[in-house]
Amino acid sequence: MILFNNYGVVLLLLLMLSNYGIQLCQSLDFDNILKAVNISQAAYCINDLNIWNCATCNSHYTYEGRLEHQGEQIIFGMIPDYNALFIGFRGSSNIQNWIDNIQCSQIAPYEDKQVYVEKGFYHLFSSLEDNIYNIVDKMVVKYNTNLLFITGHSLGGALASLMAFDVKYNNRDYNVKSVITFGSPRVGNPYFSTIFSGFQMNSYRITHYYDMVPHVPEEFMGYQHVTQEIYLSEDNDQYTICDEANGEDKYCSNKCAPIHCTSISDHMNYLNISMGNDGLC
Repeated sequence: MILFNNYGVVLLLLLMLSNYGIQLCQSLDFDNILKAVNISQAAYCINDLNIWNCATCNSHYTYEGRLEHQGEQIIFGMIPDYNALFIGFRGSSNIQNWIDNIQCSQIAPYEDKQVYVEKGFYHLFSSLEDNIYNIVDKMVVKYNTNLLFITGHSLGGALASLMAFDVKYNNRDYNVKSVITFGSPRVGNPYFSTIFSGFQMNSYRITHYYDMVPHVPEEFMGYQHVTQEIYLSEDNDQYTICDEANGEDKYCSNKCAPIHCTSISDHMNYLNISMGNDGLC
């Protein structure tokens, strides 16, 4: 099914989600999440032709372009009904190889030396950030808004979280409307998660059933996810707003840990949208 090429299809899917048992309530901004999953998948689909015409490319958005560096791709544009600039980070083109090559070691690159993050994720974001902010600064002037809508799937989710953290931690001259990730790995230590959770921004971390990626790097290595986890059932037809008052909720994605969270297929399907280079494009 081709989703979100116009607002009518968005409304239709919202009704379908409700009929399928996903309850739309004020405590969960599903419109935000649906926009994000489509942008996250679009980040895989935009190629050298650089044309905004993929199955999840919303024709009501203004597409500004893409940035490619060290195997990563980021797409940029404008969401008129939010008056927000979107930044979508692509995940890895080869999920299994990427998982096998996660460095897992931590570094403390911020002024507060209690904040540790995964070394490889940080170095990749650090290599991208100057170009990202140069593009965003031009968009801020063009569209007269500094409101950011940041999203990504898989590795892209980790980079999206690091960007949101960087914007808030370093008091950059932007406002983060939302940071929404899908199947993101853990990014930093519990203190990083605590600082992240204290920022005033709309943060959803979407997980899907036995998706293996949210379980790397592992907790015993000193990692903890950021909030707010929204856990999707196997068939993507129910969700749980997880209780993270005392760390990760053992009744959400973590309930399959440590030995049953092994699904790549769950990682490549969010809200019944096939994700990745071979996904819905």
